[in-house]
Amino acid sequence: MLHREILSPEEVLEKIPNLSEGLFAIRCKLTNKTYQVIIYKYEEDHFLIENLALLNVLLEEQQRFFGTPEQLLNEIEMSFENNYYQPISKEWIHLDLNTLKLLNNVEIKFFDLEE
Repeated sequence: MLHREILSPEEVLEKIPNLSEGLFAIRCKLTNKTYQVIIYKYEEDHFLIENLALLNVLLEEQQRFFGTPEQLLNEIEMSFENNYYQPISKEWIHLDLNTLKLLNNVEIKFFDLEE
């Protein structure tokens, strides 16, 4: 079973340094656009997954597409194979999360991929 949690930006800031592998789907409606990203952490590396279809599936209310970590990892691997990613720094993540802490309508889903 795929472990999922809904977290606040503060909780993500606490969790991410101690995490070896996990995925965060983040959405926040801003005045002029919707900010939405997928952050994948593997050991000390952080990646921005640029796969809008995956993001929409992960943020659905009744999310049923991925039942196991292996299914989600397969989709992440396909995103890497199709070059739908870019490496990002943990400082960038901290800046975004510290900014998102100031807003009220932030939706963050955490998917635990550690074994």
